[in-house]
Amino acid sequence: MTRCSPITRFVFHTTPPPGSRLKAICRYLQPWVAEQEGLLELGAGYGDFSRHIRANPKWALDQNPLLAGHWGDSVTPLIQSATDRLPLESGSLGTVFASNFFEHFTLEQAAPILLEASRVLARRGGRLIAVQPNFRLEPRRYFDDYTHRTAFTDNGFRDFLRALDWKVVHCEPRFLPFTMKSRLPTAEWLVRAYLAMPFRPLAGQFL
Repeated sequence: MTRCSPITRFVFHTTPPPGSRLKAICRYLQPWVAEQEGLLELGAGYGDFSRHIRANPKWALDQNPLLAGHWGDSVTPLIQSATDRLPLESGSLGTVFASNFFEHFTLEQAAPILLEASRVLARRGGRLIAVQPNFRLEPRRYFDDYTHRTAFTDNGFRDFLRALDWKVVHCEPRFLPFTMKSRLPTAEWLVRAYLAMPFRPLAGQFL
């Protein structure tokens, strides 16, 4: 988590994933999101974060226009490439959120995206919240997704941000399991209990 300074979304699911686990994750992250300031979700997919987090106003970005129907009336769609300039004023947002997003870009592509995120965030208190698969914890499965371009670890991503003049204020190397697509129960209370654990088994993503 940091304070400020052409991806094609492949969709293989016909229906969005269950919302209970996402509500628990949003509840955990809500203290870092200013409710009365703007929020943008990059690579929104089904807009899971945008739908459940409290912020106003809210935007979601994705290249697939069919996904916008899942985002709800409270979210303004931005159907464009993340590498294009955002149609938002400088300093107009309180939060930019991205989950499983930056690994789909090379460093040369990701750097301008992060600089553009920095532009639209408020100079004081603006935050980037990024959830990423952690290559250090899951080296064997990391590139099972053929769309992954860059191997990020928690330490490497932190240094990458600092090189772009971001200030890192919080990091959790073991945040969530590498994938939530499993037969394990994902009830909201179980996800909340998992996030409350001092050591999270099977963790493969960092915050």
